[in-house]
Amino acid sequence: MLTIYRSMHGRLFLILLTGMIVTAAGTVLLTHSRQQEMFDRVRAQHLATEIAELVESLERIPLPQRDDYLHEPRGMGIRGHLDNDVLPPVTARDALLEDALHQRLDGVDIEAELPNDAACAGEPIRWPRRMHEPPQCERVHIVLQDGSRFSLMMPMPPMRGQVYPPPVWSAMLLFALCIGLLAWLVARIATRPLRQLADAADNLDISRVGKPLPEQGSNEVRVATRAFNRMQRRIYDDVRERTGMLAAITHDLQTPLTRLRLRLEKLPDEALRNKLVGDMQSMQQMLQEGLELARSLDTSEATQLLDLDSLLDSLCSDAVEAGQQVDYIEHTAVQLKAHPLALRRALSNLLDNAVKYGQRAEVSLSRDARQCHIRIRDFGPGIPPELLETVFTPFYRIEHSRSRVSGGTGLGLSIARNIVQRHNGELVLTNHPSGGLEASVVLPLSA
Repeated sequence: MLTIYRSMHGRLFLILLTGMIVTAAGTVLLTHSRQQEMFDRVRAQHLATEIAELVESLERIPLPQRDDYLHEPRGMGIRGHLDNDVLPPVTARDALLEDALHQRLDGVDIEAELPNDAACAGEPIRWPRRMHEPPQCERVHIVLQDGSRFSLMMPMPPMRGQVYPPPVWSAMLLFALCIGLLAWLVARIATRPLRQLADAADNLDISRVGKPLPEQGSNEVRVATRAFNRMQRRIYDDVRERTGMLAAITHDLQTPLTRLRLRLEKLPDEALRNKLVGDMQSMQQMLQEGLELARSLDTSEATQLLDLDSLLDSLCSDAVEAGQQVDYIEHTAVQLKAHPLALRRALSNLLDNAVKYGQRAEVSLSRDARQCHIRIRDFGPGIPPELLETVFTPFYRIEHSRSRVSGGTGLGLSIARNIVQRHNGELVLTNHPSGGLEASVVLPLSA
């Protein structure tokens, strides 16, 4: 239940379902009360008709014969007798019956008592054996215009059967199930645009213009969709402008640096010449990796179905042929859509870092139903835990492990993460419990 409530779909479903059930229950209760009220009104009208006819007949009969007339049984079990003594006041009066009698009889004083057990005392009442309890009785005290008084007694059997028989409960259960289905459909329709926005945000690729979401649905959904489409376009334009400027700068600097290096070759001082040429080579390497960084953010390379196992095997074989200690320890058949050259560049950077700073590397590939996992572990000193995220910052280098002499510029990990994120994946670094650093790449199989 708690899991359902945490989602927007579940919350809307529970709110709608609760509201509909409460409304339906209130409607049933109101209908029942109205039915009971209607039953009481109909009963009062029938009794009033019978009593009015009796009173009209009684007024035409001489006074000595009235008591015998009242003792005769009549419709609805009405029996009566003359009252010569003053009657005690009625505590619980039947207003419906009194109103109905006043509408039919003029100049007559009437007091109707609500049905109760005490009203049946002393009266010879019989009831069917199928009734498990005796009926209640209702008394009506009437004073005619000539001052004569008499009382009428009517048995009131209880209502037969249950208030709501089983078929009614079955219908109510079916009605509740229909309400639940309707609430679920309404909640699903209401939250579908949110799911579409979330999926579009997850699949947002800053390297190319995404397909705009269709602006449909309610006004609020249309406004949110329109804002998302504008945001997607602005992000792409900003990234393209930034990467284009970076690529242009790094490319344009290559020509003057090449001319400068040619002139440095003519210096007569060999020691000075070698030092300056080394600095020049470092600058050219930084510019080249800067260009690679720009390409990692924006590329027009088309996606292709890639055999990831073959790619990793090829990278590991090339490293072994180059004299590096690389072991591909776990193979798994994995195929996914990717940018082959870009993904090869990212994995090559991670493998080069592992060999360069850890002397030896182990590579493994595994998968589950939705993702594949690439792990590249080295056997070096690792990285302080507080720097595991900082090392992805462009041009950041850990001084004790990376230097100009080793060739590190601080862009390899940045390039690798940009490429992995462009594939809707994730790249994280962790210190292995047995020592060394482990780079974990997670890629969705449906990318």
